[in-house]
This record gives sequence, C-alpha cells and structure tokens, in this order.
Amino acid sequence: MNIKYFSIPELDATGKIKTLFTTTHDIAWNFEDEKSQENYLALGKQLGLPPENMVKTKQKHTAIVKIVTHQNGGDGVLRPLDENTPYDGLITNEKNLLLCTVEADCVPVYFYDPEKEVIAMVHSGWKGTVQKISEVTIQKMREEFGCKPENMMVAIGPHICKKCYEVGQDVFEEFSQSFDKSEMGKIFHRKNDEKYLLNLQEAVKLTLLKNGVPEENIFLTDICTYHSHIEGHSLCSYRRTKSPTQRMLTAIMMI
Repeated sequence: MNIKYFSIPELDATGKIKTLFTTTHDIAWNFEDEKSQENYLALGKQLGLPPENMVKTKQKHTAIVKIVTHQNGGDGVLRPLDENTPYDGLITNEKNLLLCTVEADCVPVYFYDPEKEVIAMVHSGWKGTVQKISEVTIQKMREEFGCKPENMMVAIGPHICKKCYEVGQDVFEEFSQSFDKSEMGKIFHRKNDEKYLLNLQEAVKLTLLKNGVPEENIFLTDICTYHSHIEGHSLCSYRRTKSPTQRMLTAIMMI
C-alpha cells in the first residue's frame, strides 16, 4: 500500500525540508479512525521514518501552539491525545520529527527558519485565523529559539478558496474584531445581503506580513480543497462531503 501525497515545492527545494499533503486517496489520519495506524505505517515506510518519529496535533480550533521533541514522538499517531489539552500547532528544532496536522477545508501553514533550523506546522481554520495562530507561532519561535520573522519561509497549503467559502454575518463580525477595515476589504467579498465570501489565505498572509515575514518568503497555493483535483484525486472538504472523519494529512520535517 502506498500513500498518495504531494509536497510544497518551495520548501522542499531547500534540501533541508520534507513537506507533504494528502488527497482523498487516503483519508484516515486521526487516532480514532480505523485505518489511521495502517496509513501512518505505510507513510513511514515511504519516508523511511518510524511512526515513533511522528507527532500530531489535538485540534480544537485554538490558537495554542506546542513545542515538541522526540519525546513526544507517537503522540496522536501511536497513542491518543488528551481531549482536555488541545493545541493546533507544533514547533520543533529537532530533525527527523514529522509534525502533523489534519484539515478538511481549513488552512495548513508550514513554517521554516533556515537560520535557526526551526520548523512549525499549524492548523488555521477560520477560528484559528481570527485568533491569529500564525502570529502566535511566530512569537513562540522567536521567544523560544531566537527566530527572526524576516528569515522565515512560510507556505500556505491547500484549503477552501475564496470563491467557495461562503460565510455569514457572524463570521464577518468575528474577523472585524481582529482585522482593521482596510484588511477586511481584502479578506471579505459581499455575496448578498446575508452572505460573504471569505479569503482565508489573504487573512493568514496579512497576519504573516504584519508580523515581519517578507512577502517574497510567503508561498501561496491555488489548490482548493472544495473544487480542485490533483492527478485525478480530489482533496478532503467538509463543505463538499460533510464527512466528520475524512481528513487531509499535512506535515513538515527537517531532514
């Protein structure tokens, strides 16, 4: 069995980083899912990496980011995570430790500081984006490892695009508490009296820029989880399928 995955070319081109995201070819990545162990074992064989060298988030749409080491290896992969201690982002400065998040329309954000050799993997849904989890990640990388935003390379992975993501007034108002009026004009497009189209990628990008990441170091995607296909495969989209379990694995590792 082979896992079908794709990479973020700008990060992998450094020769120091391995990134990936999966499609609906492989959809079970939460510990509770019946085939998740089988999938992680298969992925590990392809990467030459045991599941003990993988760690996964316990996602609850928070802005909590956790620093992990090899001592955390297997968390969420070989053993369940504590429901009471959620975190939607992972940071490490250790090599050969695969940081994993899962998405089904939300935004995966990959961070790499080549100067300090630190990586992060972040799950940024609309709630995490409102709470500016990318800003929290940058601050934590700076505080704990001395990283400078101007040295960071950040990639935004596949997610639901601005043409497909319809939201209501409640979401608009939440964002208006965190983003100023000029930013809101870039993030939202009014569809009708009741609905807006939300550009999550732009919201994450604005947060990165505001925190000092150079625009040329931010790598965007045109792959939409709702409507795009890659080599004949669709991507996991809760909006499209309403599946509570189908998820896309997104991951980063220093090699």
